[in-house]
Amino acid sequence: MAIKYLYIDPLKCTGCRNCELVCSYTFHKVFNYKKARLRVIRTEEGLDKPVACHHCNDAPCIRACPTGAISRTEKGLVYVSKEKCIGCGACVEACPFGAMFMDPDENYAMNCILCGECVKRCPAGALQILDSEQIAQIKSVQYISTLSKALLG
Repeated sequence: MAIKYLYIDPLKCTGCRNCELVCSYTFHKVFNYKKARLRVIRTEEGLDKPVACHHCNDAPCIRACPTGAISRTEKGLVYVSKEKCIGCGACVEACPFGAMFMDPDENYAMNCILCGECVKRCPAGALQILDSEQIAQIKSVQYISTLSKALLG
């Protein structure tokens, strides 16, 4: 079975942050951006992009965790055990994508576990759960489209 990822189309994201609210409500029953397992980042160019766990093959967060609170599920997803986490933040520092977050109230690490609730409720359709082959196909089409526009004016 291929590992799935949260694919984010930055050209479709409107920055509404609905994904963050849905996420915080799904896991904590509150609407609080800081309790979301993904975050929307606004770039200098005025583009908004949700940031979520990449479930890296060689996940630095797993290696950085001193208590072994971070492991893989049977599906290959990076998972944090709230019970084992001591809140040191080593995983947050180790993540090269800035996709590991600390719960502000309970001080434990959390990341996107691909529950899919944000995908269901994204009004712009900017989020999808896909495998690497599907993502490669989308990026190939985008690259060809960009190249064609550049060549044809």
